[in-house]
Amino acid sequence: MSIELSPDGKRLLKLIGLYTGSMGNVERWIKNYALWVLVYYGIVKGVFEKYDYTPIITLWYGYLRVVNVSMEAEADLMKLRSLGLVNKLRLATSKYRFITAYMITEKGRRFLEEQPREELEIVDKVFAENGKPAEIIFRENGVPELVFPSGRREEVSILEAEDVTYEATPKIA
Repeated sequence: MSIELSPDGKRLLKLIGLYTGSMGNVERWIKNYALWVLVYYGIVKGVFEKYDYTPIITLWYGYLRVVNVSMEAEADLMKLRSLGLVNKLRLATSKYRFITAYMITEKGRRFLEEQPREELEIVDKVFAENGKPAEIIFRENGVPELVFPSGRREEVSILEAEDVTYEATPKIA
């Protein structure tokens, strides 16, 4: 399969594949909020080399909140969809809000099988223990947490906006 993806794009696909897929009649999808949490955690832990995050304001558990989202990951996600490696599902809730979810396709799984294992093993090292991925839970206040099979818990600070130093110089024409 001759598909060109950046190392980060391959790792994103591996991450989606770790949490989603079809098993017989059962399909597992990952909601966009949970995927944002995983990508942010992956950026902080060094899984993604070129991804960064920026604070955006979005509806998060019924409240407008500042959430750190990676625009580079969003662009790669659109590319994965256009290549047929990931499917997107959009659902409406009973309160007429939309939820977006993603799932790896069979083509995406085959693509991952063709990749060198060492390129993708960091995803398993950071997000899984003994081959089982960490569970993503959201507390009542919407703060996400990863719960690993060993019982280890890690709060993900995706809702904390950071102060960033900014310097500008006027350009005189």
